[in-house]
Amino acid sequence: MESELNGLAFALLLTSLFVLRFRGWKKPWAVAAYFAFFVTLEIAASHYFMPPGAFGPGLAIVCFVLTIPVLIAAYLVWRHEQRHDESGD
Repeated sequence: MESELNGLAFALLLTSLFVLRFRGWKKPWAVAAYFAFFVTLEIAASHYFMPPGAFGPGLAIVCFVLTIPVLIAAYLVWRHEQRHDESGD
């Protein structure tokens, strides 16, 4: 269970960074594919390539906490672009 939670948290953090960097709100299918790829990769790696208990539950907490400001930043960028597009029309 711990390895799945860590994989999910790490994939969520990477996906939120992808959304912020590459304006993921313009192509949600790419965000879903990116998330699915990294969840699968992280869970497979934790089951087959890392020893049990290599990362504690603290990693999931750190990743979830780091995801919050990244998503807030992505939202603020999205909102800024929306307002800029409205005023530019």
